[in-house]
Amino acid sequence: MSDAGGVPSPVQEMLDELHTRVRGVDAGEVATYIPALGKADPALFGLALATQDGHVYTAGDADTGFTIQSVSKPFVYALALHDRGLNAVLRRVGVEPTGEGFDALRLEAGTGRPLNPMVNAGAIVTASLVDGDDHGQRFQRIIDGLSAFAGRELRLDHEVLASEERTGDHNRALGYLLRNAGALRGDVNEAVGVYFRQCSIVVTARDLAVMAVTLAAGGVNPVTGRRVVGADTCEHVLAVMATSGTYDFAGEWLLRTGLPAKSGVSGGLVAALPSQLGIGVYSPPLDRRGTSVRAIAACQELSARFGLHLMRPAQRTTPVLHRLLRGDTVSSHRTRRHLEREALRRDGRAILACELQGDLGFTGADTAIRAITDELDGVRWLVLDLHRVNRMEPVAVNLLDGFAARLRGRGVATVVAVDAGSGPLAAAEASFASLDEALEHCEDALVAAGRSARLDPDAAVPAEEQDILRDLPAEMLDALTPLLEERRLARGQVLFDPGAVPDEGATSDETLYFVVSGGLVAQVMAGDPPEPVRIASMGPGTAVTKLVLGDDRIAYRVVADEPTVARVLTAAAVKRLEDTHPQVVEALHWAMARHLAARLRQADARNQAMIGPDARRGD
Repeated sequence: MSDAGGVPSPVQEMLDELHTRVRGVDAGEVATYIPALGKADPALFGLALATQDGHVYTAGDADTGFTIQSVSKPFVYALALHDRGLNAVLRRVGVEPTGEGFDALRLEAGTGRPLNPMVNAGAIVTASLVDGDDHGQRFQRIIDGLSAFAGRELRLDHEVLASEERTGDHNRALGYLLRNAGALRGDVNEAVGVYFRQCSIVVTARDLAVMAVTLAAGGVNPVTGRRVVGADTCEHVLAVMATSGTYDFAGEWLLRTGLPAKSGVSGGLVAALPSQLGIGVYSPPLDRRGTSVRAIAACQELSARFGLHLMRPAQRTTPVLHRLLRGDTVSSHRTRRHLEREALRRDGRAILACELQGDLGFTGADTAIRAITDELDGVRWLVLDLHRVNRMEPVAVNLLDGFAARLRGRGVATVVAVDAGSGPLAAAEASFASLDEALEHCEDALVAAGRSARLDPDAAVPAEEQDILRDLPAEMLDALTPLLEERRLARGQVLFDPGAVPDEGATSDETLYFVVSGGLVAQVMAGDPPEPVRIASMGPGTAVTKLVLGDDRIAYRVVADEPTVARVLTAAAVKRLEDTHPQVVEALHWAMARHLAARLRQADARNQAMIGPDARRGD
């Protein structure tokens, strides 16, 4: 069996490749107006993407700590909304874009409110609105809240805090302006001090991705499972981020990326796609507006490549993963000889079938890939059934195709089941019009991989190894075998067709056909005009009979799928055998009954696998 457990995610590889290219961007300058920030290494570049089910992809310096600065603003705003309610906060802080930089002095005419909580003036008032009897308790509420968003305990950078306090006269001036306008209440230095401390909390790009996806997930941290704030609060925060998170760059940012975001002068940036993912970036060099140059480049490309724009139409009504099934619990409708069935029972877990459904975009494809990856131990054949997929966006095709290519490099063949048998994945080994045919292909490959002289599908299966006859004593076989007539069928030749005129060479009394080599398929006629649709197949070592119940004429037929040799036991031969060896006929009837019972048990097991606990479902 192949060891496919280490298959890299195509999302991870795309993130790594993007990081490698974007880190070569050398534009921008490190912020120096807070002296401690000027010490940052401009070469640092961390990139992280967190999904709504709590998986985090990282590239580069994603675990390097830095102070959160203005990226703290949407999360503190969320805490204030949670603690006070929207209307109470709106009375003190507006939500209109300023069209100006982060340190704008402008307040709303008539009310004295800062225009929004993303500029410094609004952030100072917002920090004063979180719960707490004094500034110490309010900051503790903030650092505890941000830690809950990040899913781990965060700490304070005292060196950066001291630098903030030494150079913070502009923010103090804003504080006095706000108090004079009535928007800020209480001691100005204490209020501004809480704001300085919130900006000096240390985070990583990984933390920011988790914090962002917590907003995107409606306030529940998907890593810890803990609810931090309510879903309504997250809606309000993301709306303000979309309009004001990057200050006077917010309009172009939203146009190009379509992601609510917040930037900070230390080089951090968060972006969130509601109900899907969060992005965290750290790279100190900033553009003239105070936003990380590499963060802008990375997010714009991520949005374009993964189809993340908020305004892109999306429909997700069902889980993407319908079922995951192993080949030892579900099988094709091919009737196989005993030795092949034993091989499939023994090694069938090497086949994994994944049925996908709904609309496949970035998130759906990523979810499916990770679910499959978790089940890859011992797998050599993967079947992707796309019949329930309504639409596949190009990003989903690219991700799944890349995944199939990586699996192929590790000895795992991908087979696609899709309408018309025309698969969208170039890296797939084959495509089939039905899941049954795809499973049969993989089963044939599994049997061939363990081929021995007794299992060689190209070798003729003698009478004594035919499934129905293999348990008969030798003396009974000696009586039966001379009565079997050989018949050779060309590809496409009809063996029998109830209600139709028999082919030339067939006789009306033929009753039981033992497949010696080649193979047969059972078909039903469907559509208008009627066309044959394959429903099952039979391989060497198996038997088929023409069965009509009462006067009904079932609209199925059996056709040679390839040049086939069969041995035929006719009704006339059975009559002669009854006269000479009645015990052989009785034994033959019991063998046929046992064979039919085994087929029914196999069908029942297949149905149970489709609906039972062995089928891992997405819903």
